[in-house]
Amino acid sequence: MLDSIINAFTKGDLAGLNSKLLHSAYWSQHNATLYGSEKLNTVLSHWLSFAGKCTVVDHHTIEQGNHCIIHLTFEPINNKVTINYVFWLETNHLMIKSVKAIVDTVQLATASQHERKQVSASLPASDPLMISDYDQQDHLQNDIAWPSMLVGKHIEKAEILDAWWALWGQNQLSNIDKIYSENAIINLSGHKTHLNRDLLFEYVLSKTSKLTRTFAQLEDIAIDGQHVAIKWFLDGDEGSHKIRLPFISILKIESNHITNETTLCDVLAFNKSFPLSTLFE
Repeated sequence: MLDSIINAFTKGDLAGLNSKLLHSAYWSQHNATLYGSEKLNTVLSHWLSFAGKCTVVDHHTIEQGNHCIIHLTFEPINNKVTINYVFWLETNHLMIKSVKAIVDTVQLATASQHERKQVSASLPASDPLMISDYDQQDHLQNDIAWPSMLVGKHIEKAEILDAWWALWGQNQLSNIDKIYSENAIINLSGHKTHLNRDLLFEYVLSKTSKLTRTFAQLEDIAIDGQHVAIKWFLDGDEGSHKIRLPFISILKIESNHITNETTLCDVLAFNKSFPLSTLFE
């Protein structure tokens, strides 16, 4: 599956990718869900039209159960600007049943030398935001999920994952210096270079301070050795408007500290879905 993804997004091998997709498979990206091979083909066509022919300069794969998370770092052959792309696959171990993908569209615009508004205009219309999605945060029926509830408190990484989650879920900014190594490499959507702990502090604060109410929701976690993949949402109210921002985070944990993190969200798709938002200004 790794090879089929790489060959499709570097060489345009559409047939190879389609051969790995179940007939009922769907692909979720840019806040839109696509069904059927013809519509799925538009994902690859859109990517190639902006990124062109690429090489993969780095890749990581995390596998747990029927989940396979692939993090690829692309570099267009005509530009040395890298683009982060994460694919969260649900499989039956032979075929792909669904894909949740996030590409750093700001990096894509920079690497392709297109204006952000051009890339934004080319993105599909987002799925409608269902008010029922917010029922849990407005009318809690159960305890709020923490990573340790999904992976088990006995898991070695449970404590540090809960501390990482408190950073986003409870705005516990002081946890940054506790759980990240001093020289941690942190990659966040919209940034061309790695960030350090101080800049991560500013990044989180710049998001949570603009929301009158925040609610971080876990969707799934996969652990494979030192690496952890987390699929989650940041929901909230920005003034009188409800917003939802999907993330996928890839963490590397060594000696009980986070030494490497890539946290991706689709900035341009978010801005298109929520044009009144100032979250990324």
